[in-house]
Amino acid sequence: MKWTIEAVNERLKAGKVGVKVEVRGDRLSLRATFPPKPGSKKLIWHQQYLSLGIYANPAGLQRAEAEAKIVGGLLARDEFDWNRYLETKEPVLTCGYWVEKFKQEYFAANGDDPTKQQTWKRHYEACFNKLPPEENLTPEILIATAISTPANTWTRRTMCQKLEQLAKFSGVKVDLKKYQGEYSSSKQIIRQLPSEDEIVAARDAITHPEWQWVFGVIACFGTRPHEALFSQVNADYPHTCTIVDGKTGSRIAYPLPQEWVIKWKLWETKIPSKVNLEGVTHKDLGNRVYKALKRYGVVFPTYDLRHAWAIRAATKYKIPTAVAAQWMGHSVIVHLREYQRHITQGDHLEIFERFTQEKLPTR
Repeated sequence: MKWTIEAVNERLKAGKVGVKVEVRGDRLSLRATFPPKPGSKKLIWHQQYLSLGIYANPAGLQRAEAEAKIVGGLLARDEFDWNRYLETKEPVLTCGYWVEKFKQEYFAANGDDPTKQQTWKRHYEACFNKLPPEENLTPEILIATAISTPANTWTRRTMCQKLEQLAKFSGVKVDLKKYQGEYSSSKQIIRQLPSEDEIVAARDAITHPEWQWVFGVIACFGTRPHEALFSQVNADYPHTCTIVDGKTGSRIAYPLPQEWVIKWKLWETKIPSKVNLEGVTHKDLGNRVYKALKRYGVVFPTYDLRHAWAIRAATKYKIPTAVAAQWMGHSVIVHLREYQRHITQGDHLEIFERFTQEKLPTR
């Protein structure tokens, strides 16, 4: 027997039951001409819903069809009594229920691909798994789950943020911001970024031409490691790089310094042939790039090339922050938060001396 809303109602219609099954939200209700509810100001029978409080799935439809036949019989014999149904308890909305609903909404809104799956597992599922699935979602449960993580850490901050989203989605009123603590990414350890000479030396030491090209693109255009695998460099001036896919979609990046593009002939695309780009997350691709370059002797993290590009843009080439952020594919806020702390005292001194020399009055 087929258990769909259409099939159920066809059978009820064929049996002249006089009751329909309808979906409201994710629950099933019966619709028919009922007598007025107790306390109603209406005096005559009229079309109304009777909430069954059961889920709209095959098992629920089977129960709903059976209940529709019972209600239809009671109505036909004029024996229907609202009190039997008004005493039905509201369905229990557990943590597990709301997490599942939130998950469905998340993928419906953001799409379902390997990257979104990984984001869900790392940032959402890892938090929501701490909730007791069979208990009701309450402010007390949310707070207890949040503060079960170490204070003033990335984990605590992330937990509070994700649980706050779940609370807002489910309509539970709770303020988790005050439990986030004082963690800030700006307190992370300052990177010791490679100089331009060190970058050139590391690139020249790579013996594999395809991975040498990948290194060159990251260094010259400040791409994320995985974005180099989706890049095309223009052979004509100004030798821009078109990033056709990546964490923040497509964009155009500019070379700093431009002489690296020309010296290394980066327009001769050499994407590693053995790297499978299909069905793999951006994070996984980034890890493959890092491991491959490490095998060829690159001693610093691949992301340091992107950081170094940002510092060159600010200190050497004086690229406006808003423009540099666009070229790098993120917001101005992220740009300032992530990169300004890597400007060294040596960079500050060089900028100061250059600026003051430019402003000195002529004698």
